[in-house]
Amino acid sequence: MPGGHTLPPAWKRILARFLDGLIVGIAFGSIINAVVYSDGGAGLGGLGADASFGEVYTAGVLQAIVYFVWDAVMTKQYGGSPMKLAFGMKVVQADSGADVEWRHAIIRWAVPGAFALIPVLTLGGLASIVIVVTSLVFLFVRPLRQAVWDLAAGTLVVNR
Repeated sequence: MPGGHTLPPAWKRILARFLDGLIVGIAFGSIINAVVYSDGGAGLGGLGADASFGEVYTAGVLQAIVYFVWDAVMTKQYGGSPMKLAFGMKVVQADSGADVEWRHAIIRWAVPGAFALIPVLTLGGLASIVIVVTSLVFLFVRPLRQAVWDLAAGTLVVNR
């Protein structure tokens, strides 16, 4: 392994990613949705069928920005998302084991995350599902346990 690191088990990566998504989805997503869908700050008035495409798209873009900060910025600055760090993992460059650069962190986020910005919700959602399912399979069958975003960015997730 580059840098003498060891690989974490697949379940650890899956659990960390799930918890990151859960935290962002619940904590930050509900705040963003309350702001975007509020009727003059009074609640979730536009959340139902009355929500315009613009409101829904704005909420999606804001959520993508929050997840970008949560995932890409944290990965560049500290070596991983908060839950990845909590589980004792770190993202490194696959070829050298060195800390990731901005391009690595952005590509890792963009491969699954940028689909939230596609206006046609079904295409973006379908593409994200395909990437996530493929990545789940890769975590168990590829020798370096690289997900699709790891392969695209040239990164590995290792134990710290």
